[in-house]
Amino acid sequence: LFERRISKSAISQLEVRQKKYISSLETPKNVRLHYIEETNNNNQHHSKISSPPSPPLSPHLQKYKTSTQESTITTDNINQIPTISKWTTRKKVLVGISASLVIATLITVATVLGVLLTKPKETTTTTTTASTVNVSAYWSFDNTTDDSYGVYNGLLINNPLFTTATATNLPYVGNGQALTFNSGSSQSFAVSSPFFNLSYTSFTIEAWIYSTSLTGNRGIFGQCQCSICAYQCLYFIIRNYRLYIDFTSTYLSSSTSLSASNWYHIAFVYNYATRQQILYVNGIQDAIKSNAQAYQGQNGSIHIGSTQVYSTMNFFQGYIDNVALTTRAKSAVEILRDASLMAYYSFDLPNQNTDNGPNGLDGTLNNIVTATGYVNEAVRFLGSSSSYFRAYGFYQLPYGVTNGKPFSIAMWINPSSVNNIAIIQMFWSLGSSSNCEILVGISSSNGLTGQLFVHNTALTGSFVTQNTWTHVSLTYSSGNGYTLYINGVLFGSTGTASYSLTGLFANLCIGYPLNCGSSSVNGYYQGYIDELYIYNRELSQTDVTSLANP
Repeated sequence: LFERRISKSAISQLEVRQKKYISSLETPKNVRLHYIEETNNNNQHHSKISSPPSPPLSPHLQKYKTSTQESTITTDNINQIPTISKWTTRKKVLVGISASLVIATLITVATVLGVLLTKPKETTTTTTTASTVNVSAYWSFDNTTDDSYGVYNGLLINNPLFTTATATNLPYVGNGQALTFNSGSSQSFAVSSPFFNLSYTSFTIEAWIYSTSLTGNRGIFGQCQCSICAYQCLYFIIRNYRLYIDFTSTYLSSSTSLSASNWYHIAFVYNYATRQQILYVNGIQDAIKSNAQAYQGQNGSIHIGSTQVYSTMNFFQGYIDNVALTTRAKSAVEILRDASLMAYYSFDLPNQNTDNGPNGLDGTLNNIVTATGYVNEAVRFLGSSSSYFRAYGFYQLPYGVTNGKPFSIAMWINPSSVNNIAIIQMFWSLGSSSNCEILVGISSSNGLTGQLFVHNTALTGSFVTQNTWTHVSLTYSSGNGYTLYINGVLFGSTGTASYSLTGLFANLCIGYPLNCGSSSVNGYYQGYIDELYIYNRELSQTDVTSLANP
């Protein structure tokens, strides 16, 4: 009876265990076989954590013995799976992490050692970093020695004089004054404090000069720490008719031979990044040198009108005006603009009469209306004697100081009337009809249709449409004469031509009612004007196309 009870109990437990084991044995075969194989390899550690053996079965349960033993073995192995899996995975992860850390450490150490132990290719013993802060100074010499930024104010040495404020032909632009230097009196201008640092950096020097003597060495700009030390003394001079700049051991000479008693815009650019020296004359690159070592002077005053070349001081003879200095390598486009843009009137608010070019030739607007322009705002002229724009101070335009010099004018027009009207007139004295010419106008035979013309009808252009924006460009050179472009397209040229001069600064006027001699085109301009540009050079087709497509 006891044996029967045990047998029933064992049978019940066996059925339960068999169901449990069968369910557990549904684990994927690859997992089961893997760990059975490890168990069959007699892993002693694994055997220690196996389940205890089952008690002996009674004789009448022998038919269950085989299946029970197999189930028990399987059960033992299944019970071992979590332990083996956790241990193996954890060990692999730890080993992998450790190996990765070791490799990363070795790479880092190798990289650092490589950087520290590698010899630099350059053998220069001085390490310098170019400054990213641009420092600028501008000396207008309009009866002042102050820097326009109020920092690098200077002093006059041996009393050089300013040109008179009432001069009508000096300096290059009729706005302000220039400084006059007499080399015989050893005159100059100096800025001693604060120190303007040009060492180990890019910089640009610009100036307008008018020299009456070009022989020998004529000092324009200089700064010197040690006159006999390489790269520590900078001098910008005229040497026998040519521009010449030297850092003392690194020099550059221009190819252009200058003429006495002429205004020139000169510029020098040192590009620290490219190690280049570049000279410009009237906005055009004239000479360039590569692999030029940087200027290295760490102290020294700035001198204008004099320079030190080794032990000798060299002085300028003539006028110097509008000297600009900046610790930046200006581009060729910027230099050309500074040298050739005489005036630019955008006619935009808030100050529609302001010259937005480099020379500050602000104009006068009288009885006009602000209107929507081709670009931002424009001015509208009312077609009356009191509605006009006037600007004064042009050196090389018709009825100006000189003749035969190139120039260009470009603008947008939108006329409300085309009945024999003057658009741009040039004259030397306000109200004088005997010394003036209509530079650009519209002629009409019936008052309904009109044609553009230039230079007192020397060249007649295309028909103009009322109440429509049209871009007009007029260029001049002694060889090509007057050339007219309409909406950026070449219309025609006069060929060789000249214009009148007065020896005085010229006035430019739009809408002013001057008869200009016998011209029948004397109507007041009525309509809109926008984006007026005036240059002292003959614009190219590319330039005109750019202006006609803002």
